[in-house]
Amino acid sequence: MKKTLKVPAVLVGVVLGLILILAVALPFLIDPNQYKGQIVQAVKDQTGRDLKIEGKIGLSIFPWIGLRIAGVELANAPGFGREPFARIESAGVQVALWPLLRKEIAVDTVRLEGLTLNLARSPKGVTNWDDLIAASRAAKPEEKKEKPAAPQKAAPAAPPALHVRGLDIRRADIRWDDRASGARYAVQGLELKTGAIALGEPVDLKLGFNLESGQPPLRTRVDLKGRVNFNPERQTLDIPNLALNVGELALTANVQGTKMLDAPSVAGTIEIAAFNPRALMEKFGAAYAAADNNALTRATLKTRFQAGPNDAALKELAVSLDDSRLTGALAVRNFAKPAIQFDLALDKIDIDRYLPPPAPKEAAKPAAPAAGAKPAEIPLAPLRALTANGKLRIQSLKAFGLSTTDALLQLDAAGGLIKLGPNQAKLYGGAYRGNSQLDARGNVAALNLDESLSGVQLAPLLKDALRFEQVAGAAQVSAKLTAQGLDPARIKSSLNGTAQFAVRDGVAKGVDLKKMYGTIESAIQQKSAQNLKELPPKPGDETRFSQLNGSAVIRNGVVQNDDLKVQVPNLVNVSGKGAVNLPQESVDYTVVVGAYGVRVTGPFSDLKFRPEVKDLGKQIVEKKLEQKKEAVKEDLKQKLKGKLKLF
Repeated sequence: MKKTLKVPAVLVGVVLGLILILAVALPFLIDPNQYKGQIVQAVKDQTGRDLKIEGKIGLSIFPWIGLRIAGVELANAPGFGREPFARIESAGVQVALWPLLRKEIAVDTVRLEGLTLNLARSPKGVTNWDDLIAASRAAKPEEKKEKPAAPQKAAPAAPPALHVRGLDIRRADIRWDDRASGARYAVQGLELKTGAIALGEPVDLKLGFNLESGQPPLRTRVDLKGRVNFNPERQTLDIPNLALNVGELALTANVQGTKMLDAPSVAGTIEIAAFNPRALMEKFGAAYAAADNNALTRATLKTRFQAGPNDAALKELAVSLDDSRLTGALAVRNFAKPAIQFDLALDKIDIDRYLPPPAPKEAAKPAAPAAGAKPAEIPLAPLRALTANGKLRIQSLKAFGLSTTDALLQLDAAGGLIKLGPNQAKLYGGAYRGNSQLDARGNVAALNLDESLSGVQLAPLLKDALRFEQVAGAAQVSAKLTAQGLDPARIKSSLNGTAQFAVRDGVAKGVDLKKMYGTIESAIQQKSAQNLKELPPKPGDETRFSQLNGSAVIRNGVVQNDDLKVQVPNLVNVSGKGAVNLPQESVDYTVVVGAYGVRVTGPFSDLKFRPEVKDLGKQIVEKKLEQKKEAVKEDLKQKLKGKLKLF
């Protein structure tokens, strides 16, 4: 019995010994470098490109089946220059021999060093890998139109266990040259290292590279590390502590995913520590100049997120920018035709801080547009594509000089019809309410405005908005207006509608109606009214009034008012009528003070006040008749008194 068992054991030993001897001797007996020519020709036949193998091909059999290669270079596509499409200084992979006998694949660390990859796109939009994709598709066998009878299903064989000790990529450079847009980017010195890789097991990952660009100028460091746990059987993903650093920007995240192969869905948290947005923008070549040098210098973000194949949402959003804090929720539905939903609250913000600084007074004025040139206008296509619904609450807002509190802004946009409102805010001791609508469905955008102010103090409002300090008082204004276009000039020239206004306890600086009235009265008394050509205002002139009210009709940018009434203490009532031409920024208006008219004409920047000379002659005659009537009355009165004394 012992002799019987001894013979097979000896045979097995002999076989294993022969295998061992063969594994050791095979690399010496077979030189893989003699097949370089065949490899180069095969690549040429399949891709049409030249392949160079400058270094030696190394082969090992025992105890690892390994392959090493050096100095490999693949030529670029025609028309993309002489630099290679890809070059590898060295690469190697080894698979353990004995585990293969147990249907296990044990791979040593896969190493790749000195990779250079030059990616490019031509001005016509063709990339330098399009031909490789076409070649790979052509190499696939055509599918038979008639499907053979399905064989009986057998139990699927269990896939061999796979274990990779790790992946080690060093000194990799990837360049992107987009000749269609002019953008050029480069990933320099990429280093990628992983821990052990096995199906269903977590993998430690560490990635770092320098990101550079010449246009726009950019140079920054990017580092990524974390532990990735992907289970292909359950289709789950778990990244508990992902850390991404882009320059000074530090992002941490926790990510969980489901149905990663069928319909990927991920959720988790994202947090960005305090960073300097302006410095980051400068690294990416985006120069930023603001009115406030301290603006856009500190920001943070924290939120929960959820994203699927067709939508994404941010919940418990908390964003800080300098002294402002934004909270709420934001969602995007249907990526193919995005629909935005939001419910946000902002504690305070001064938008003027972030606007460009005002141009110096001595700066040259921009050149006037050429004759017939169309003014710049917002394109309609983005407005038609906008689908959004939501509200924004702002506790304190300053924008374009105006300050408001407790603002509520609501947006509903779909299919080119954009509705703003009902909006409301408190400002300058009063309140604002309004509804606006922008209809971009036609060839020309149409505006519809229904706005009102109540109890608003005009002095601080006009000072902040227009640097205009000539009018004060508590105003009540309502207007219903329509217009067309999206540039200021066209809006003003197409403005139509109606407005009502009332101001109480106010003052109009720059004009003294009492003094004008006295000047005209004196000229009439002295019979020199014909020489009165102008009533120039003087510094310190002003008119205080208890009430001012009227209405206006606007047609094609011309505001026509025919019912102005002004109550001035110790002065006969004041009325007025005339027009303000918004497109031409000019005034032609007549103010009637008692029986005398004062015509206001000229551009906004240089108004002229002139008495109505044509009517002064008539007024002089009427004045004389009035005086004669008074004299006759006085004479009759005296005569009557004399007669009464006789009795």
